Amino acid sequence: MKYQKKPVVVEAVQYDGNLSSVKKFIDHKVDYEFSKGNFNILTLEGRLHVSDGDYIIKGVHGEFYPCKPDIFEETYEPSGRSVDGKLLAEKAASIKHDIDKQSRREQRRKGFL
Repeated sequence: MKYQKKPVVVEAVQYDGNLSSVKKFIDHKVDYEFSKGNFNILTLEGRLHVSDGDYIIKGVHGEFYPCKPDIFEETYEPSGRSVDGKLLAEKAASIKHDIDKQSRREQRRKGFL
């Protein structure tokens, strides 16, 4: 029998050698080790090494784990939403503008404007 992954939205950050963006992302919710340029994250499966370019994913249950960039890009795509909601808000404003424009056009056609 074949199975398909359920659509799941996850949060992720790509590690570029700068630990500050990762620290902000994990927000002290997972243990990690960083020494002599080696970055390891402690996951449910144990200690896993994180290389430059790897993504750190926050799973659906709040767990964190690294993922190689090629696997990440095959598995995930941008959801159209961002963590801080800015992208979603921008898209909503654009959609609202289009709806308002269509509504005004329809009102003019019917002679209300």
